[in-house]
Amino acid sequence: MEQYLAGLEQTLQQVLFSNDSNQIKEATKALSTQYFASAECVPALVHIIQTSAQKEIRQLAAVELRKQVSTWWANLEESVRTNVKAKLLEIILSEPESLPRHSTARVIATVGRVEIPNNTWSELVAFLFQCSSSANAGHREVGVYVIYAIFEVTDAFADNLRQLLELFSRTIVDPESQVVRTTTVQALGKMADFIEEDQKDEIAMFSELVPHMVNVLQQCLSESDEESAAKCFDVFDTLLLLEIPILSKHVQNLIQFFLNIGGNTSYEPSMRVQGLSFLMWAIVYKKTKIQRLKLVTPMIQALMPIAAEEEPEDSDEDSPARLAFKVINTLATNLPPQQVFPVALEGILAYMQNPDALYRKAAMVTLAVLVEGSVDFIRPKFNDLLLVVCAGLQDPEANVRRAACMALGSFAEEFDQEVAENHATLLPLVFNLMNEPTPEITKQACNALDAILEGLGDNILQYLPVLMEKLMHMLDHAQGETRAVVVAAIGSAAHASGSEFTPYFAEVMKRLQHFMSVHASEEDLMLRAVSTDALGAIAEAVGKAAFTPYLNDLMNLAMEGLSLDNTRLRECGYYFFAAISRVFEADFAPYLAAIVPQLINSCQLDENSTRVDNNETEDLDDIDADDEDELNYVFKSAIADEKEVAADAIGELFQHTRSAFLPYVESSVKELINLTSHMSDGVRKASCGALFNFLRTFYNLSKSADWKAGLPVAVPLHDNVAQLNTLVMPAILQVWEDEDDKMVVVQVLQEMVETVKLCGPGIVAENMQTIAEHLNLIFEKKAYCQQELADDEGLLDEDEQAEFDGLLITSASDLVGALAAALGESFVPYAKVFIPHIAKYYKKSKPTSERSMAVGSLGEVAAGMGAAVTEFTETLFPIFVKGLNDEEDEVRSNAAYAIGSLCQNTTIDISSQYPALLTALYPLFQGQNLVNTTDNACGAVARMIMAHPSAVPLEQVLPVFVQALPLKRDFEENEPVYKLIFSLIRTQNAWIFNNLTQLLTIFAAVLPKEDELKAPTRAEMIEMIKALNQQFPALNIGASPLSVYLQ
Repeated sequence: MEQYLAGLEQTLQQVLFSNDSNQIKEATKALSTQYFASAECVPALVHIIQTSAQKEIRQLAAVELRKQVSTWWANLEESVRTNVKAKLLEIILSEPESLPRHSTARVIATVGRVEIPNNTWSELVAFLFQCSSSANAGHREVGVYVIYAIFEVTDAFADNLRQLLELFSRTIVDPESQVVRTTTVQALGKMADFIEEDQKDEIAMFSELVPHMVNVLQQCLSESDEESAAKCFDVFDTLLLLEIPILSKHVQNLIQFFLNIGGNTSYEPSMRVQGLSFLMWAIVYKKTKIQRLKLVTPMIQALMPIAAEEEPEDSDEDSPARLAFKVINTLATNLPPQQVFPVALEGILAYMQNPDALYRKAAMVTLAVLVEGSVDFIRPKFNDLLLVVCAGLQDPEANVRRAACMALGSFAEEFDQEVAENHATLLPLVFNLMNEPTPEITKQACNALDAILEGLGDNILQYLPVLMEKLMHMLDHAQGETRAVVVAAIGSAAHASGSEFTPYFAEVMKRLQHFMSVHASEEDLMLRAVSTDALGAIAEAVGKAAFTPYLNDLMNLAMEGLSLDNTRLRECGYYFFAAISRVFEADFAPYLAAIVPQLINSCQLDENSTRVDNNETEDLDDIDADDEDELNYVFKSAIADEKEVAADAIGELFQHTRSAFLPYVESSVKELINLTSHMSDGVRKASCGALFNFLRTFYNLSKSADWKAGLPVAVPLHDNVAQLNTLVMPAILQVWEDEDDKMVVVQVLQEMVETVKLCGPGIVAENMQTIAEHLNLIFEKKAYCQQELADDEGLLDEDEQAEFDGLLITSASDLVGALAAALGESFVPYAKVFIPHIAKYYKKSKPTSERSMAVGSLGEVAAGMGAAVTEFTETLFPIFVKGLNDEEDEVRSNAAYAIGSLCQNTTIDISSQYPALLTALYPLFQGQNLVNTTDNACGAVARMIMAHPSAVPLEQVLPVFVQALPLKRDFEENEPVYKLIFSLIRTQNAWIFNNLTQLLTIFAAVLPKEDELKAPTRAEMIEMIKALNQQFPALNIGASPLSVYLQ
């Protein structure tokens, strides 16, 4: 045994201290094959820990002992186990160094994981309570630390929680040792995982300790003990995530405490950042309590001065100011904008008047981060806020101008239409900033330009020559990141200008084709990636014929880029392939054999990489060997981003190459279903979207007969579609049920709406009950992704909600409308549940977006259910009438569609209400700000006339009706409009016959536009023109633009 011990210790020495890598490998191999191949290694390692003079050897021996205990403990004789347990307790009391002591504590925890549940180590519990209550501070440290270590790996103390909480109530106020106090906080953090919701007494006892935990963190900060403070911060972050209400009654004090930490400039920036990070997670997980306590205003007022501090030059480095912006953004995206934006705006306007440029910069960045969650709330104030941004763009200080570019970029992303309308003001300002000598401003100006161009549409054409001259000059002279930003802006210019980009195509290609081949540095790879992405947009702009000569070379360069081990380059390669498939469709098929395996490979990447540490440290948890493979990983978000893009691309390639992709469907679906349970919300969204895309593409390939509304299904799905649906729909519904991220559920709902509209009732028939149950949970705010909407006092009874919460309700309502259309009269039992849910969102106290959603969705239900809507007429009619008189254009527009659909489908005679309805509809024909308002009013009048022709004074109504034609935006309404007109022509209505020339002019305007008329309506219109030509030669149709339709 002595020889074995000496050899083992010498081998450990070689592992730790040798400078020869081969010798280290040999020693490591010897440990595994010689020394750790039998149970005798356990008492041997205990002996080394107890006797070695070198703390490093004791440390390594303890680390290895924990692993070997997991392997060999059951093989040891009872007497040996008893001896080892006794010696471990001796060692931990006598060990003077913290690292070996902590590692030994984890050995005790690993042994305790087995022995405590078996009641074979009763001495341990007594030992720990004795140590933790000892008069010796060192012993107290040992006792509490071992309890902490045990909680890390096992629930063995789950039956002792009350006694331990009593013990911790003493150790957390230890009069001598900060280590005891801090370790108590850590132990409490681990203990909390084992407290169940029904353990009310334990929850109350724990909650009483929270102020003491705050005091411990405050002491750590006051003493500049950053290491201990970091441990306490981690515990508070952990407690936020728990469903048990440990922190509930302390939220107000905690928010104030952490705000004070964030704002205290005497603390180290890293400590302030952790304090602000707690606030960010508190907003997410305690949002209802924050609203209930009305803490939003004091939070914003405390955060904005922090936001006005200096930021470090390194853009990747966290700082208090940057965290303050993140917290404000979290407030904006998680809480009702009515509670966040007005307070922040007050600060923004005040800061813009401050002579200190840092305050003005803070104002601009705050505005930029507020936009995301406040879009609908901001929209009525857009013009006033744009003036503030324009002032920032012209500020004398460079850092303010740069921040204003960020704000403008945020505006352009969310308010593309409004920004486009202000192009004459904004683009000259942006062009001026692009001329500045400061690279950071040039880069941000190009970013803002890029965002503006995305939504500019035809407005770009007047600027295109100047814009392209400027961008090409910058491309030839810019350096570093700016050049990549310029390339992105050129891609956006191509996207906005379409075929008008063709004159610039050749010159741009010369440069970008070269950029697609560079790879000498990280900067080159970024430029190559952005150029690859931009060329996809350019291909879509100039079209197949112009791009074909370059296709093979660029595809080869893009494929080569996939092999350069750069995730961003692979992402942009996948964007490029998707864009090219949209342009070349079936002609893209020859490339699939090379590309699809790459996409599948990206989907299969393992974003977990083993973290290797030769020496255990206090910061690295020494976890149990059974859990090591699962837990000892670092998540790589870049690979998750790559998977997200790959999943999107797979969906697009199938959609556009269609039957050529069929050999890859099975393997692709398998990977996409696997990704629906991925840890990244972006990957889950993309995989769900791609799976729905597969269903729609299969349906289009099947060339099925048009579906018919109702259950049971009258027109079955094609076998291929049905078979795929049995794989896809259960996976999607599982995501929906388990999902904690609202935006993933929103994606599922929106994709399901599109799929149900295309594929009909067959796609949901087998799962309709589950879908209805999931929808009902959303309306009742009880879905898993809505869990933070309630606290220990229940749901907030407020009309205000965060815009993302509202988007979830809107998407659920859209699905209700789509299901009503697919199920028709079979939707009645579901309508009884959903109509009351949706109807409650139409009341004056609700924001415009929710009132509009409610009326629009109920209108879709009225349209989709056909005559079955009759029993709901008394509920729906007053809502729609109120909507016609709403103060907002959007609501009135939806109400017009809704009332028309109800009049058309209900079998109750409501013609007595026509005079009042026509009076309410008449103003919608006069100068509306929202063009589709008049379109929907036309559709409503057409439906009313067809339902009860005698109830409408046609001689008075038709002149107003026809004057509003052709429709401007909502071309779905062309169906009832022309159905009515054709009917009136056939019945020889006098007013129509006297105004045929006006009608023929309208026909001439709509017939050339492929997207405005459905094929049957177009065909019927052409037949009508032919008939009128024969019946009324004097109309001289043969000499008019309509002559082409007479053949």
